[in-house]
Amino acid sequence: MNELTATDGINPGAIVKRNEEVCRIVGPIVRAKYTQVIQGRNYLTVQGAQAIASSLGYTSGTASVRHVDPTDSVAGYWEATCTVMLNGVVVGSGIGSVFDDERPWNTRPQFARQMMAQTRATGRALKGVMGWAFAALDYEGSIAEEMPEQERTMPQDAPAPRKALAAPSKASKPSQVKPEPKGDRLQVRGVCVGVDPKTAKSTKKYWRVGLEANGVEWFTSFEPVDVDIIGKVIFLQLKHYNDGFLIDDLQVVVEEEVPF
Repeated sequence: MNELTATDGINPGAIVKRNEEVCRIVGPIVRAKYTQVIQGRNYLTVQGAQAIASSLGYTSGTASVRHVDPTDSVAGYWEATCTVMLNGVVVGSGIGSVFDDERPWNTRPQFARQMMAQTRATGRALKGVMGWAFAALDYEGSIAEEMPEQERTMPQDAPAPRKALAAPSKASKPSQVKPEPKGDRLQVRGVCVGVDPKTAKSTKKYWRVGLEANGVEWFTSFEPVDVDIIGKVIFLQLKHYNDGFLIDDLQVVVEEEVPF
């Protein structure tokens, strides 16, 4: 038999050697592009897990997605089930959920919650068949997308007319959405997954704009942002501000189908 299935005889030594070789080759790429540091700990993103999995011949897919209605004791939630396959044989599965009262997802549209449930399910499924890779690359056992997002706060504003940007956070330094240089500006493009109006302690208003493009990142604007752009492809022109980025211009890309 040429294909490996769950019932085939295996050579543990050969498998270990193959796994070590994959980590040696793919590890540096994953560390550079597909990891996040959360509260001082290193986490692998789902994209990083998929990069390792594809190098081993695994593929993943969504088996089901559903919304579960709330009960008297439990909030409603999106639930997804994803599978991992090797040579067409299902070798693992995982379930991921996003609850309707889960912050910050409770302020985001339903399709964004549905997508995150699928992302989390994919991560759980991949972890089940190749959790060894997390340990081999010295990452935490959980996927980055499973971790709760930290509250984003605004520091004390400087005296007018100077405007103060939100305190630098990991989300203000895009790790998944890669800005491309354009002169002294940076440009990013993706699907808007949320617009979150905020008010600083000084009563100044600002807006957080979520962008989905190989991961969800949030950017700050001091100009009003219309919630109607949620679900549309947008183009952001950014400028450096302190240790982060500030939205300098926002445009909606017209006549382009959103890939959902």
